[in-house]
Amino acid sequence: MSDTGGESGMAASVIRERGPWDHVIHLGDSLLDAVALAAEHGVDVVGLRGNDEFPGCPDLRDELIFESGGVKFYAVHGHELGLENSDSEEKRDEKLGELARLANEAGAAVALFGHTREPLILHLAGILIVNPGSLGKVATRKTYAEIKVNDKGGVEATIQKA
Repeated sequence: MSDTGGESGMAASVIRERGPWDHVIHLGDSLLDAVALAAEHGVDVVGLRGNDEFPGCPDLRDELIFESGGVKFYAVHGHELGLENSDSEEKRDEKLGELARLANEAGAAVALFGHTREPLILHLAGILIVNPGSLGKVATRKTYAEIKVNDKGGVEATIQKA
C-alpha cells in the first residue's frame, strides 16, 4: 500500500477484512500510518519514508530490499526517481527504466513504488514493477496491490479496489 496520507482507516479495513498477509509494505506518505497500523492490528507493517515526511532523519528507510517466498523485492517511494503524474509517457518510461535498473542491481525480480497514487503493473527489462495506487482520502480510486509468490517462485500481482 502507499500514500495513505494520515488517513489509515481504509488501510486498516483492508488489513482486517482481506488478510491475513505474510507481509504488509507501506511505500510512504505516511510512515506514521504504517506504525499505527502495525500497533492496532498486530501485524508486521514495514514502512518507507515518502517525500512528505521526516526529511533528513537518517534512521528512516528510503529504500527496502526484502525476500518473500524466495523472490527478492526492491521498494522505494518513487519521488527519489522523480516519478510524477505530469511526466510525458517517454519521461515516465525513462524513470521506470531507472527503477528496473536499480531493482536489477539489487538482484530483485520485483520493484515496488508509490508516490504517483496511480496503480500500475508493468513488466520492464525482466522486472515486475508494481505501484499499488493510494488508500488515502485524496485518491480518486482507492487501491492497493496484492502480490502472490507461488511455490515455484512465480509472482502474480493484482490491483485491488478497497
